Amino acid sequence: MNNPITGAHLIDETMHELINHGKPEFPVAFYGDGYKYLGSRSYYAHWHNEVEVTLAIKGDIAISCNDETVVVHEGDAIFINSNILHCVLHDNYPDSVVQTIVFNPVMIYGYHTSDIERLYVLPIINGDHAYYYIKDTKQPDNWGKKCIDAFTNAIRFNATKKDGFELGIKIMLLDAWYILYRNIPKSDVIGNTFSSKVLLVKNAINFIHENYMNEITLDDISRNSLLSKSELCKLFKKYVNQSPIQYLLRHRISNACYYLSYTDKPITDIANKVGIPDPNYFAISFKKIMKMSPTEYRRKSADLAKNASQEEELPYIDLHPGSMTLY
Repeated sequence: MNNPITGAHLIDETMHELINHGKPEFPVAFYGDGYKYLGSRSYYAHWHNEVEVTLAIKGDIAISCNDETVVVHEGDAIFINSNILHCVLHDNYPDSVVQTIVFNPVMIYGYHTSDIERLYVLPIINGDHAYYYIKDTKQPDNWGKKCIDAFTNAIRFNATKKDGFELGIKIMLLDAWYILYRNIPKSDVIGNTFSSKVLLVKNAINFIHENYMNEITLDDISRNSLLSKSELCKLFKKYVNQSPIQYLLRHRISNACYYLSYTDKPITDIANKVGIPDPNYFAISFKKIMKMSPTEYRRKSADLAKNASQEEELPYIDLHPGSMTLY
């Protein structure tokens, strides 16, 4: 379940995201940006079994993906592979707008052990690339433009939800996957490597997630991560775009946002539950990060949840003029 304002992720002790993206019968989910009240919009580092496509609708966006930060320019997209540690660094480009599709590759191959899975899906998701950058050169024959158009049409089928929209989404995802497969170098999809430094960061974050409700210090995080404090801070800055203590505080506030949105617990109880027993410090920290008080957040979260079902009619892009008409 996503927090209606922050989009904050619920993740387990290994940073595995606990959100069900779509339904088991139709495992694809669409997420848009433009949260009206959010003051600090960096998503938390996480990973999931599904693949993820993020489109830069307005402005550039920065995404931390395993051991590097990728800037996706307006109009372009990024395909993030299965089980890759990543987060959108909204603070780098606070006015950016993104659209994201998260889907299980079963949407492409249908069932395990099929030829489609073996020949066209596993070579990508088991490859040694954490991500693929998809560039729209605005040229009609550019494969990046065609791929992005297909993903965009999938988003629009989902937005309108007209009769048969699930078929439209599946067709568009298949079209995008086909274009991606045909245009990535085959030599790039032959292995499965992971950075040892990424694993060290994962271990540190695991410790934070397991102990954030307690009083923990930088020394505690460093000692349990088998890293010096300076190396720990250096790796966090590189992979998570913030210090370990900043991440700890944001994680506490993120959990507080969840309790404010989905429970009736008193604010003082929530502060204690997330590891900030001083109510004044909790209120100051919450307002600094969220740009509003906990009480105001709870009210606006409820208001936003009531209006979350409103959808906007969007036009379609004709991917193949003269050969296909989309309705």
